[in-house]
Amino acid sequence: MLPAYHITNLLSPTTIFKEQASDTIYSLSLSHQLKHPVYHLTSHRGKVISKYADNGESININKEKAISIAKENSKITEKGTVHILTELDQWIPRTRFLSHMPIYKVNFENDDRTYVYISSLTGKVLAINTSTERFWSWLGAIPHWIYFKDIRIHNALWYQLIVWISALGFFMVLTGVFTGIVRYKKKPKANFKRFKNKWYNFHYYFGLFFGTFICTWIFSGWMSMTPFSWTPSTSLSKTELKCWQKGSFTLKNIHQEEWNNFLHQISNSEFQEVNFSYFKGSVFSTAYNHKQEILFNLSEPEVIPETEDYIEIIESFPRNNSITKITLLETYDNYYYSRHNTKKLPVLRIDTNTETSYYIDLETTKIIYKCSTKNRIQRWIYHGLHSLDFPFLAWNRPLWDILLIVLLIGGTVVCFTGTVMGVKFLKRKQRKKKHEKRNRKKQTKLKHINSWEKM
Repeated sequence: MLPAYHITNLLSPTTIFKEQASDTIYSLSLSHQLKHPVYHLTSHRGKVISKYADNGESININKEKAISIAKENSKITEKGTVHILTELDQWIPRTRFLSHMPIYKVNFENDDRTYVYISSLTGKVLAINTSTERFWSWLGAIPHWIYFKDIRIHNALWYQLIVWISALGFFMVLTGVFTGIVRYKKKPKANFKRFKNKWYNFHYYFGLFFGTFICTWIFSGWMSMTPFSWTPSTSLSKTELKCWQKGSFTLKNIHQEEWNNFLHQISNSEFQEVNFSYFKGSVFSTAYNHKQEILFNLSEPEVIPETEDYIEIIESFPRNNSITKITLLETYDNYYYSRHNTKKLPVLRIDTNTETSYYIDLETTKIIYKCSTKNRIQRWIYHGLHSLDFPFLAWNRPLWDILLIVLLIGGTVVCFTGTVMGVKFLKRKQRKKKHEKRNRKKQTKLKHINSWEKM
């Protein structure tokens, strides 16, 4: 967590990014590195540019600065060594990190053997992980999502692999459950030793009992990949975004007089970061410190958006929305929630006649979540069936933990017994082949002997 500093003596982003003045802005923020103010600009084309906010110079990261940035963000004081990465490694396998190459990897000699990854493009921390996290990742996240680096760096390959393995797994389990039910109906009064082989018995009864859970778990994991692109985006479309902003957000929208007013407003406060947004033709900034977030209007300092402003824009969207309900959420609902309480509250939820809900962060003027009917279905299919995130269960711990552990143990037993049976089957086939090969050799020998005797 970065410390907070006074923000003073800053050039405006329009002055800093003269060459990008006409580019449409996707995100614009102001933070600091080693007490030095820095702008980070991302265009809608995906181009990322970072420059110092007091002199306009481009970010220049070297090994010494990388270690200092890593220590500032991680609060680690032990010695660290720097490696310059020119390709992705196991702990940053996503292709979105490629634009940050080369990446500085700082290995700290602390008890947790912490790795900190620093972008040479922006100077931002891309990832932090410890030896404990890496250990559990090898047992959990990496095999679960097939996050092996050499596979994950190929997005299309990884996606298709997950989709088809999930589909195949679902079909296999479904046919196994169906076969088990048919066999049970044929011998409903059979005792536990339905098979002579103990592995068959274990697999049969555990599969019969836990099969439905395994089916829904694999199916929901498959649906999480949204095969066939059946769920719409939870963000505003380009057309909706233009309506929301009343135009395109460019640096030309930030005038020098407005910038001077903004600096005057925040001159007596300390902030860790400032993010800029565009709503209804005005530029807004959200300044963050450890205690609060403060919204400023650069265009009209005394005007802060009201609920009516959000309603007006949503009703102007191309889908002919009309508002059916307005709610200020101070607790999570079934679709906007976080089991670890990491999502922001309160938020404004606006429901429309198109069965779409818009969740608005009043401190940034942004729609942070758009939820349609298909998104609601996806929520129950994925999070409900995969993580058992049902309201009556997910918020009642340790009941949720106990049930999930029991189901996972049952599923593990089914997988283990199935694997043992598969290995034993392959061994039997191998032995059978060897036996047949020996018999063929014997028969060939006998034929040769018989032919010699006849001669």
